[in-house]
Amino acid sequence: MISITKDITNFLKKKFVMNLATCVENKPAVVPVVYVMDEVYNFYFITYRNSLKSKNLMENPQCSFVIWEFLKMSVQASGVASVVEDEAKKEWFVKEYSDKSTNDPNFWDPMFRMKIEEYVIFVIRPTWMRVLDLSHSTVRQEKSPFTEIRIPIKESGLES
Repeated sequence: MISITKDITNFLKKKFVMNLATCVENKPAVVPVVYVMDEVYNFYFITYRNSLKSKNLMENPQCSFVIWEFLKMSVQASGVASVVEDEAKKEWFVKEYSDKSTNDPNFWDPMFRMKIEEYVIFVIRPTWMRVLDLSHSTVRQEKSPFTEIRIPIKESGLES
């Protein structure tokens, strides 16, 4: 198990789309969402209040996600999602989200079409993470090419 390195942190800060998996009543659903990460590796995203992912997370807050780039890196995680209620955190998120989602000139996020009463902001606090270095071939590797990541639990607000 390794600690989160500068390379992993920079990768997670540079990327802005994760594939989020939710599940209710044994029915999994995976969707891409734009995310923002804070300094203690909590991941925030916004969605329509009545979306499937929102309904799923309200019923079952357990979720998983992956953030990856071909021939670079894959970060997989599982955690617990909750609705962000703190107004200061919401303001921080909207600013960070706007900055991050407008970095790519070819991307236009649907969040910019939402009215404030239509959306909800979630935070995912990871309980488990692992990373895969995709910069070299692992096809014939006998040992698992994944490395489990130690999450700074106390700093993230998670109970140990």
